[in-house]
Amino acid sequence: MKAIIGIDPGHGGASSGTYSCNTTRDGLFEKDFALELSLMIEERLLKNGFGAVLTRRTDVNPGTVTERAAKMIQNGVDFALSVHFNGFGTESANGTEVFVPYGEKLAGIEAGFHDVLGKYFRRRAPFARSNNFYDRNATFDKKLNVGTRRFDAISSNLDYFGFVRNCWQAGISADLLEICFLTNPQDFKAYIENKKTIADGIAKSIVEAFGEKYVSLLTDTEEQEQEEKVPELRPRILPHGRNRKNKTDVVK
Repeated sequence: MKAIIGIDPGHGGASSGTYSCNTTRDGLFEKDFALELSLMIEERLLKNGFGAVLTRRTDVNPGTVTERAAKMIQNGVDFALSVHFNGFGTESANGTEVFVPYGEKLAGIEAGFHDVLGKYFRRRAPFARSNNFYDRNATFDKKLNVGTRRFDAISSNLDYFGFVRNCWQAGISADLLEICFLTNPQDFKAYIENKKTIADGIAKSIVEAFGEKYVSLLTDTEEQEQEEKVPELRPRILPHGRNRKNKTDVVK
């Protein structure tokens, strides 16, 4: 077996996460999309000889971010990934985000994630917020390195980024992905149409970061179709003026 990868499908059980713009018809929430994508990533990692440890495989809540990270630590994973989707009260919010702690070991992985997700979704500014579950208005900024999108502020065990922090403090490289905004019709459509390729790209980024050659699960026809319809999106890194008081970023 090659490296062991830990995957944390966000939410689960009573914690549904955000809704999708299609929830009134499909009845699905963030927890469902996160689990589906996580299982698709696992399938591709296993195909490439990697091991995988998931915090959940069904619609259950495996616990707090501390407990989720503990499973990664107990199983000695070489890299951990928490999979989430974004949402907001209006359809205008859109884009993808990649979060990683300052000083983590495998910078090539998140560069790959950002390239893959940036093909389909607007790359959001290198800025993040965290929320406290007891006071949803108690937000704070994390100072991010523009070049690497790594945050170096210490987050609370009560926020989702605590999964990354706890893994990192135990010596495990970890990222948190906010794939796209399920509440944005364009993001939602792009994800549904390209989820196989997105899963393939995420797995490929991991495999290649560990120095291995990636074997894709996409057929030649699927790869050709995806190449033909991938839009050319330029990275959008906003200036420091983005960090203003009237922010519109999502507080989950």
